[in-house]
Amino acid sequence: MSEGVRLDDIRAFSSRCPDLVVEMAHPAVTRQFGEMFLRETDYMPLSMTAFADEGLEHRLVETARSAGNRLFIPHGAVVGLENIFEGRDLWEEVTMVMKKSPKNLDFGAAPQFKPSEITAATVLYDGPTRAVCQMFPRNVNSHATVALAGIGFDRTRSVLIADPSLQVSVIEIAARGNGVAMRIERSNPLKGVSGAFTLHSTLAAICRAKGSGGALQIC
Repeated sequence: MSEGVRLDDIRAFSSRCPDLVVEMAHPAVTRQFGEMFLRETDYMPLSMTAFADEGLEHRLVETARSAGNRLFIPHGAVVGLENIFEGRDLWEEVTMVMKKSPKNLDFGAAPQFKPSEITAATVLYDGPTRAVCQMFPRNVNSHATVALAGIGFDRTRSVLIADPSLQVSVIEIAARGNGVAMRIERSNPLKGVSGAFTLHSTLAAICRAKGSGGALQIC
């Protein structure tokens, strides 16, 4: 990277007068620097599992509000997130099921599982979203996004399944309440822990946040 582009000290980020800071590294970045970013400019984190820390979520929102800046939540790999958000006062239940091959999961924070021993579809977690964010912080950002947009980390149910037969990531989202119901399924080719669709949706989110858009826009 060019010397004129690379920033050696992240604390000096405001010297570049950014319109938007986008994080795509690790939830630790938001924990350590999120409030600093929001005091100066708009912020779009992709590692959404950071928001499983309720205190951090509150501090980030309050910092954005007091500074007059915006905290953007990209939909990433989640199809239908706008509908989850729009119906958050209707939903009685929201469930997200994710299926991935063990080779596409980071077990660093969940050493109780041995990837080499998973030879068939195995449920690694089934419960409130908040806890799975701590177990698989690099893999379940979409779960955190759904929880944040919808009925919260403690009421949203997350199911994580490791299936060595899969070459893609499969996400199934179901929500129901007050006579309304929705169900979405999405399959996504993977590279590492992220899917191909995530790249395209993230670029689109940045353009929506700061771009002028085209003549035809979906809102």
